[in-house]
Amino acid sequence: MSVLAPLRVLPVPRSAPPVVVLTPADWSTPVEEEYVQGTLAVDVHPLDHDPHFGPQATRAADLPDPAPWARQIIRVCLEVVDGVRPANQLTRRVSPELRESLARRGVLARRRRQRQRHAVRVRALLCSQPADGVAEISAVVTHSSRVRALALRMVGVDGRWVVTVFDLG
Repeated sequence: MSVLAPLRVLPVPRSAPPVVVLTPADWSTPVEEEYVQGTLAVDVHPLDHDPHFGPQATRAADLPDPAPWARQIIRVCLEVVDGVRPANQLTRRVSPELRESLARRGVLARRRRQRQRHAVRVRALLCSQPADGVAEISAVVTHSSRVRALALRMVGVDGRWVVTVFDLG
């Protein structure tokens, strides 16, 4: 068994910088200009998307038929408006502004205790494509025991339809 050497207690080293005393004679010496770090010019414009990495428009030929897809998304959006489905399920299928708007309506419906699940029925649907990769849908739906008109606009983005406008009359 080895014997350990006793511990030695050393004084704490001085870590404070030395005190500099300036005299009035030192004040008259010219002082060099203050150093200013250079800046890097970065062009940040939210409207300028990188053509290779931003959202990519998709042609209508590369998208599924808009009518059956619209029937399903109408049902889902109306369930969000009723407050029975979370709005986060729409993240990839609707624009962020529209998702927030539908989420607010769903919160209001929950506060009013209108969470009864109403069967949504699409009675009539008319689809037109005014431009390549754009579909405009007008529909008549039965929602909350009422017959209502509905209009929505879908745009082809990254190989799927994304709803940008949802107007429930």
